[in-house]
Amino acid sequence: MNDANREWNDHCAKQAKMTNFQTSAKHFSVQKNTDHMLKNLISGNVERVNDQLARLQFPPDSTVLDIGAGPGTLAVPLAAAGCKVTVVEPAPPMHEALAEYLKIKGVSADIPIISKIWEDVNPDEIGKFDYIVSSFAMGVPDLNEALLKMNTVAEKEAHIFWFLTDPPWGRINAALWTKLHNEDYYGRPLSNLIWNALYQAGIYANLEVLPLRDSHSYETFEEVSEEYLGRLGAKEDWQIQMVEDYLKQVFLEIPGKGFILPEDGLYAHIWWEK
Repeated sequence: MNDANREWNDHCAKQAKMTNFQTSAKHFSVQKNTDHMLKNLISGNVERVNDQLARLQFPPDSTVLDIGAGPGTLAVPLAAAGCKVTVVEPAPPMHEALAEYLKIKGVSADIPIISKIWEDVNPDEIGKFDYIVSSFAMGVPDLNEALLKMNTVAEKEAHIFWFLTDPPWGRINAALWTKLHNEDYYGRPLSNLIWNALYQAGIYANLEVLPLRDSHSYETFEEVSEEYLGRLGAKEDWQIQMVEDYLKQVFLEIPGKGFILPEDGLYAHIWWEK
C-alpha cells in the first residue's frame, strides 16, 4: 500500500502551484461566493444535508466542533437539536452568513467561532469535544497532521465527509484547465487517501458511500460565467469564449429556476470511535 499521507501531501503541493489556485478559505473570503453558497443552502438545493444529519444523531448537550463550518450548514441544525457547537471557520464573510442562517432558522444558540484554518488551531488552546465534524473541509496540506489533531480533540467520535469522486464542478475544471493554462490540472485528492491514512496511523475507521445530491443554481448565465471564469482564471478573450461555450453545454436552463448544475457524484462518510 502506498503511503497515503505522502501521496495526499504531494498532490496538494502540486495543486498549490497551479495558476490562480485558491484555497477554500480564500475562495469564501470573497463575499459573492459566500452569498451564493448561503443562497443555495436556504433554497434547499443542498439536499445532502439531511443525509449527513441522519448520521450525526448526537445527544442533546453534546459538545461538537465543526471544522470548516461555512454558513452553518450542519452547525445550525446541530445547535437547534441541543448540541453545544463551536465552529472553526477562517473566512470572515462566512461568520456573517452563519449569523444570518441562525436568524433564518430561528435558532437562538450561541455558536463560538474559531477564526483560523485547521492547520493553525492548537489543540491545547481549544480543549476537547465529544464529537468532531468536518464536512467538505479537508483542503489541508498535511493530511496526517489534520487527522491526528482531530483524533486528539475528539472524546467520543470523529466524522469526516469528503469527495469520493470528482464533483461536476471539479470535472469542469479538469476539462478546461490544461487548455486554458497549458499546465497539468490537480483536483482535490479523494476519500480513499483519508481512509488509508487513518488505517496506516492505526485508526480503523468506518466508510459509507453516499450520493452527492446537491444542485448549484444561478439566476442568470452571467452569474454562472462570472463564477467559473474566476475559478478557472480565464481572462483573455479566447479563454472567456472557451469557458462560456463549455458552460452552456453542461448547465441546464430550467424555466423559473435559472441555470442548474446537477450533482451526480459520490462522497464518503468516514467516522471512527475513540
